[in-house]
Amino acid sequence: MSDLNQTNLNPNDISQASREVLWNVSHPANSVVMYTLFFISLVILFYGIYKRFLIWSQGNSFNSELSFTDRVKNLVQYIYLKKGVNRDRKAGLFHSLILWGFLVLLFTTTMVAIDEYFYPIYSGKFYLAVTVLSDFFGAFLFFGLWLAYKRRYLDKPDKLNTSNGDLLMLGLLALMIVQGYLLEGMRISATNDPWAMYSPVGLLFSLPYNLIGEDITKLAHFIMWWFHTITVFSFFALMPYTKFFHIISSSLNIFYSDLNSDNGALNNPGDIEKIMEEALASDSDDEFVIGSPTIKELSWKQRLDLDACTACGRCQSVCPAYASDKPLSPKWLILDLRDHMLATSNQIENKQPTVPVLDKIDSALLNKFTLNSRFDNEQFNTNRASNEGVQNSALNVGKDINASLAGDVLDDKVFWSCTSCKACEDICPVGISHVDIITDVRRSQALMLGEIPSEAQGALRAIETRGNPFGPAEQRSNWTDGLDVKILEENDEVDVLYWIGCVSAFDKRKQSIAKAMVKILNHAGVNWGMLGNRECCTGDPARRLGEENLFQTSAKTNIATINSVKFKKRVANCPHCFH
Repeated sequence: MSDLNQTNLNPNDISQASREVLWNVSHPANSVVMYTLFFISLVILFYGIYKRFLIWSQGNSFNSELSFTDRVKNLVQYIYLKKGVNRDRKAGLFHSLILWGFLVLLFTTTMVAIDEYFYPIYSGKFYLAVTVLSDFFGAFLFFGLWLAYKRRYLDKPDKLNTSNGDLLMLGLLALMIVQGYLLEGMRISATNDPWAMYSPVGLLFSLPYNLIGEDITKLAHFIMWWFHTITVFSFFALMPYTKFFHIISSSLNIFYSDLNSDNGALNNPGDIEKIMEEALASDSDDEFVIGSPTIKELSWKQRLDLDACTACGRCQSVCPAYASDKPLSPKWLILDLRDHMLATSNQIENKQPTVPVLDKIDSALLNKFTLNSRFDNEQFNTNRASNEGVQNSALNVGKDINASLAGDVLDDKVFWSCTSCKACEDICPVGISHVDIITDVRRSQALMLGEIPSEAQGALRAIETRGNPFGPAEQRSNWTDGLDVKILEENDEVDVLYWIGCVSAFDKRKQSIAKAMVKILNHAGVNWGMLGNRECCTGDPARRLGEENLFQTSAKTNIATINSVKFKKRVANCPHCFH
């Protein structure tokens, strides 16, 4: 459609419905400048993403058995249907408004581009349907942005902190929406668009321009169009350096996260005994490392975890350590380690090609809009959290890639305050594994440096020497006095093994539960038995404290003990039958 007044068109003839793409700015010079700026913004955008991929790729290997189908299912549920985000209804509302508003406007822009450069589709009923959708969803997006602004800058819950990039990107998105409606209003007014009723918000914005001349309206439109173009391209270029980067990083993290894994399970570093034997037998000059003493030892998935964080603070709000004024905030643990990873990335010897000029732009934008590492700023420290310990938990973030994460980069109490309850991971909407990172740091502290809090040393020593942290091993089955209990010896045969556990064996309050269970089993006529004093600690407390070697030693001992007892096998496909 040409750049002409549309008054003579019949609004009842829907087949004619359309509008001129690049109305009022169709001169070739405008296109040259526009596409040059567009190219520059895309270069900065993709280079920023490329640099992040380089940083992730420097991490150690990570294996996941999750099927591709399950990954796609998680992606749909957690990203597009907001399964995790919607657990907080207020946050879920504005996230959904922003997401779907953004997607509809992106779809509209894509249709315009296809119509202009590939195939004419932006006309008739399709044009009108897309116009109505984009008008309404643009308003939904703006309302979602207002709710997000209100929550972050007016309500100010303790779990949220604000960085330079937050207000910038909220402002840029809101500005783009207003600019879009202004441009639409100017076009409707200047061209007497006969299908203006299908753009109700744009029609409202057109009313003031009906009072001024067409020439002034077109001049205002030209200026606003360039302002809008620069705003959009700035948004693209800044995306890798603001919270909107989570559109990419969080989606990838959800895709690679096992969100259905057993609750409480920790990552398995492999057989420590074999790893140490292989290290001693190896001729490699590589330093033998267990766990994650520095940022370099994190796996690529853990690095992606750090970059996927949206700083929503839900993990902090459910953390018992934070609630009891310990210096641990799961949110700030992730953000501080992310800042440390990004700020020290230039100390990594990259073999992939880089561009010096773009490296400088990347570094400048990271420092301006991404990193929170302004720890000498009193106002920033207060902005971290109401918990005073968390305010001062960051020590030397981003200084040295070889610095110990516990003690040098962050206060070591950050890592030892964790109860490994995994409430943070359960509530996280983007699949971050906080506790695995903490456990890996603890492993390096315990196994490489022998640095374990004094409060834990006694319990670990007791598990190692007497098989439990509570009392003498020979008193483990004293609670069974007077009960009809079968203590299993080697080669004994039963249907069911009743594993008592250290707490039930030594805590008098828990012993009542074990005694009741014994009575139930006997009354039911179950052929069962227990290991008595041969049973020992599972080693789980040791594993959660980072003493992986002690855990594996305990586990192997228990496996050998259990294997010394024979169990009747169930008949295939018959859960109630034995043979």
